[in-house]
Amino acid sequence: MPHIQGPPAEAELVRLLIQGVTDYAIYALDPSGSVSSWNAGAQRAKGYTRDEILGTHFSCFYTPEDRAAGLPAQALQRARELGRCEVAGAWRVRKDGSRFWAHVLVTPIYDRTGRLLGYAKITRDATQQKAEAERIAEVTRKLDLALENMAQGLCMFDPDGTLVLANRRMEAIFGAAAGGLGPGTDFLEVCRAMTGARASEAAAPGAPARPGAMPSEARAGQAEHYAQALSGRHLDLLRRHRRWRSVEALPDGRAIALSHSALPDGAWVTTCEDITEQRRIEAQIHHMARHDGLTGLPNRSFLNDYLDEELPRARKQGCQVATLAIDLDRFKEINDLYGRAAGDTVLRAVAGRIAAQLDTGEFIARTGGDEFMAAKRFTQQSGLSDFTARLVTCLGEPVRLDGFELTVAASIGIAIFPGDGIRREQLVGNTELALRRARGNLSESICFYESRMDEAERERRTLAGELWTAITADQFVLDYQVQAAIASGEPIGCEALLRWQHPRRGLISPDSFIPLAESCGAILPIGEWVLRTACRAAAQWTSPRKVSVNLSPVQIIHGNLVKLVTRILAETGLDASRLELEITESAIIGDKARALDILRRIQALGVTIAIDNFGTGYSSLDILRSFPFDKIKLDRTFIAEISGSRQARAIIRAILALGRSLAIPVLAEGVETGEQLRLLQAEGCDQAQGLLFGRPQPLDHFRRDHI
Repeated sequence: MPHIQGPPAEAELVRLLIQGVTDYAIYALDPSGSVSSWNAGAQRAKGYTRDEILGTHFSCFYTPEDRAAGLPAQALQRARELGRCEVAGAWRVRKDGSRFWAHVLVTPIYDRTGRLLGYAKITRDATQQKAEAERIAEVTRKLDLALENMAQGLCMFDPDGTLVLANRRMEAIFGAAAGGLGPGTDFLEVCRAMTGARASEAAAPGAPARPGAMPSEARAGQAEHYAQALSGRHLDLLRRHRRWRSVEALPDGRAIALSHSALPDGAWVTTCEDITEQRRIEAQIHHMARHDGLTGLPNRSFLNDYLDEELPRARKQGCQVATLAIDLDRFKEINDLYGRAAGDTVLRAVAGRIAAQLDTGEFIARTGGDEFMAAKRFTQQSGLSDFTARLVTCLGEPVRLDGFELTVAASIGIAIFPGDGIRREQLVGNTELALRRARGNLSESICFYESRMDEAERERRTLAGELWTAITADQFVLDYQVQAAIASGEPIGCEALLRWQHPRRGLISPDSFIPLAESCGAILPIGEWVLRTACRAAAQWTSPRKVSVNLSPVQIIHGNLVKLVTRILAETGLDASRLELEITESAIIGDKARALDILRRIQALGVTIAIDNFGTGYSSLDILRSFPFDKIKLDRTFIAEISGSRQARAIIRAILALGRSLAIPVLAEGVETGEQLRLLQAEGCDQAQGLLFGRPQPLDHFRRDHI
């Protein structure tokens, strides 16, 4: 603490120096805080003359608010306790009432005995410095605001490749891994954040991997390899180019545009922009140029490109390619009678059905108003026959239009590469010739170019005849697949699945013969056999679990289903509450009023009704509103995509929420992995069915494992 000391001459010199200082207000206070000395700088800063201010308490320099808060006394107390009191910035008041921003230092003064003599006080006017600091702060704030609101992520690196700054957009683009990037991070580490390598490293050690997923070490290694390659490539580009822009396809499927701009001192600025959506729009434009706007199918231009690639590929592989020209019969009448909107609905329905059943090596395009052309690569004639039969089935299904149905027929002309043409133009021309013959043939709707007639139709008729034989020859069998509660994992029931054990063709899946059985009427006795067999088996189980049986639309509309169910329950002794019947939307939309009446009467017996493949049709919500279903079966296509598709997960979440709001349990079909099950658990799904819980099994094996 300062003491008064030194000879009088030295003290006088100090006094004169203090009095001569004009840039600082230097003055003394007595122990009570009253001004006892005053220099020229004090007068300049505060406006008081020496005579005006001597003896006045120094609190007059404080604002009224600070005086009310007791700050003057606190300053003196702090000076005594700490040996000094320094205020880096505070408002002070001049004689004329104006305010200035002051830097203040108060120091207590003691004599040799330690007695307090007063205080030395130095005040500097810092108003200009404060204004400059605020200006700089405002400029900095605006720059920060601009950086943080850029559409691009921005990084600045020094000449050594070390990160100087990065804006928040980096985290928005690349996730939490980029949020941890700070000054001093090298370019490779930034690349790791971009590619997900940092996220891989941050994964919890020992965390279980998703079933079927790449092991975490492999994922991390792959991401690290990509990050190092990205870093090395771009550092090399920076050495050779002052400006460079490239688009990088990241491992997560996104497209990122990276731009580098070198600075004179060797530093550089990198901007990152997620252009995935832009690329998606570009792809959409490209898609629109090659697809039909009404149906979404490929157009003739796309067809030509496809055949130009497919025919050489087939020649190299030793395959054949069939082209099938399809013309909807009497389509003009539909437009004339019901309007173009009805015609458009028919075209979209037909196109959607065909596109939905395409397999590898199969193609469909809309080539004109009511004309389509399909292509099929095959090695055996049975492959073409199957494809043609599926087309006929799609074309023959009724189309629902505002309370009524339209049945659409079609003529089909077929030509085969290479026998009927080795060039695309020749093959397509011969296909259209065959179509013209089919249009003019009153007895046959399918015509092959030249002599190839009827093969597919003959095969279909043969299989239809064998279906009727299979019923009497006891060639059908049922497998049973367990259904489980997700919360507990305990079995709650099963689904009965039909198989055809053909003596010559082997095991035939229902997808291959059910449509044919529906078209030829064999589905009614087959369906009755399935229902009776499943109920008889369930009635013998020791546990009261449900058995679920699928119903065909033909059974609902054409069979006396209510009496059949009642009779079979009585015959087998199965309690009605243990039988669940599964229907699809197509079983209802044909004759909605009648179908719903039949289902209500069956439900009144105590049998539960489940809607199968929910979410895949165009009237799912309307049907759900029309009938009090006991269960919703979530279609397996959504489950297959739940891990990688945000859209699929959003649809699943919405259906589960709908089920909860209607108090209808939801069963997810096709659950095959632990990851799928975990996500379904997280979303609150009730029940599940799929390979994860058990494959379809013969009755004896199912009873052994699950009953």
